[in-house]
Amino acid sequence: MTTFDPDAMDRIYATKVKPKEILSLVQEMTRLHDEGEKPDFYSAVFILSQRNKRGKISTRVNKTFAITERMLCLARLIEKKDERMRGWTMDTIEEGCMLTNTAVFTATALCSIKRVDNQTSFDADEFFDIVLRECEAEGKS
Repeated sequence: MTTFDPDAMDRIYATKVKPKEILSLVQEMTRLHDEGEKPDFYSAVFILSQRNKRGKISTRVNKTFAITERMLCLARLIEKKDERMRGWTMDTIEEGCMLTNTAVFTATALCSIKRVDNQTSFDADEFFDIVLRECEAEGKS
């Protein structure tokens, strides 16, 4: 019999994710969409599993889970209609699609995941602090 280990979940949520891992997933999902596909959560899991074929299986699974969980936290933040997101995204003509500043995806990789009552999310203040910091860094190039 297997028991639930909350510390194990915290370790998975703390898995380091590079901004380029989030951005490349988004780019691949966008490519699929542009080719007429309808990429979804399962498409993301498939893409990530194809990319993470090396190393221990537990490490690969943890990385895939961590990235998909971060994308779900981003989706929850967008769904909350936080006014600050309007400065970093723009709706497009196509329903359900939006242009998103790269700094948002960087924050998706770097922001810590909070878990309350088995529901994960980003702290909006922390998330937008990272977005602002990333945009300032881009401006100094």
